[in-house]
This record gives sequence, structure tokens and C-alpha cells, in this order.
Amino acid sequence: YNHTTSYFIKDDHDTLADDCWPGKTYGAVTFEEGIKLFNDEQFPRKAERYQTIQWGKDVQLWILEGRDYRSPNTMPDGPGKTILGDKQKAWLFKTLKESQATYKIICSPTPIVGPDRENKKDNHANKVFAHEGQELREFLSTIPGVLVFCGDRHWQYASVDEETKLWEFGCGPGSELHELGWKVGDTRPSHRFLRVQGGFLSGELVYGSSGASPNLTIRHHDVSGKQVSEFIF
Repeated sequence: YNHTTSYFIKDDHDTLADDCWPGKTYGAVTFEEGIKLFNDEQFPRKAERYQTIQWGKDVQLWILEGRDYRSPNTMPDGPGKTILGDKQKAWLFKTLKESQATYKIICSPTPIVGPDRENKKDNHANKVFAHEGQELREFLSTIPGVLVFCGDRHWQYASVDEETKLWEFGCGPGSELHELGWKVGDTRPSHRFLRVQGGFLSGELVYGSSGASPNLTIRHHDVSGKQVSEFIF
């Protein structure tokens, strides 16, 4: 990080506690205080925690905020239940439609495609947020060049939604101490890659000589940097 610009996404434990939402408390700290402590410390000059970044003409990144605007996990599912909030979702849809980038990378703290564990009740790959999850998958799949990168899963994966064909990549934990949460060998139909270990993702644009759009290569690496997968778009 001494030599690389960094964008960080917070999630539940950065905000307050496991799978938290507005109205929750952790000891004497409220959800709202947890948001303020993290946001004011880490992003004191930015009012909104989501943004988009253009990287040359062929790659654009979207950094999503998955805690500040969400409905309670326990709320009945339906059109009014959200993780992104109305304002952020409208911004996401508008900027994606406007984007001229060849590849559009959606960086989400929690999965949109999954699969996730059956007992989880906190994200778009879970039944409790099925309505907005389906809305997002259907919309994202209509925009050419969209790929989803997921942060907070404790295993590495590449998956394709069977209905919309939307791709999602899980980077896995940065530490071997946090390799957990999925059964080794439990490969589902949507999986194109599964590794219950940690590491990170990398991306590389490769241009040809003909002036055509570049190829984007996404790779999983283990915690020491060794490549363990490769996908070319």
C-alpha cells in the first residue's frame, strides 16, 4: 500500500458487529455511533461512502456502501427492503447506464450472486433480501461488461448466476487465519472456481494491435501471491 492507491469498503464488523443494521447496539455503542466513528475517522472529507472511479477508458470501478443505508435483516422481504438504499441504487443504475467503459467492476462488501451459506441472512445472495437481489442481478446483467467483486466471504470463488449469467468473483480473506465458512468440495452448479482458502484478486488489461477492445484477465492468488485461477474476458 506504500506504492498503490487504495479504496477501502467497510462492512458489518467495521461498522458495529456481525450482520448489523440500523437500531442495533454493541455494548454501549449504537449502530449510528459506529457509522460515525468509522466514517469520520476514515473518510472525514467525503459525505457519501459510495463512488465510481474511471481507470483509463476501458475500466470503471463502482465502490458500494452496504451498511449505512440498509433495512433491518428481520424486515419482511419485498420492494421496500433494501441494502443499498434508494439514493445509492438510483445512482448505481444511472452511472452504469452512462458508462462508456468496456469493463465495469462492481465492488461489493457482500455477495450479489453467491452462493452463500444457507443459514446466512444478511446479503443479496440470501433469501431475506431476495427481492432486491433479483432486481440487481437482472439489471446488472443487461449492462455489457459488468463483473461483480465480493469482499467479505472467507473463501475464494468465481460464480455465474444461472438465470441472468452475471459473473461474481470472491477475493477471499487476506489471512490464512480466516479461511472458513464453506465446506471444501461443496461445488455448486454456479461455481466456476472454488477454493476455501485466502488470498486476493488481480486484474490485467491486455491490448492487441488491431485496435479492438482489450481482454481483461481476472486471477485469484493465494496469500503469498501464487496464481491459483485465471479467467479471460
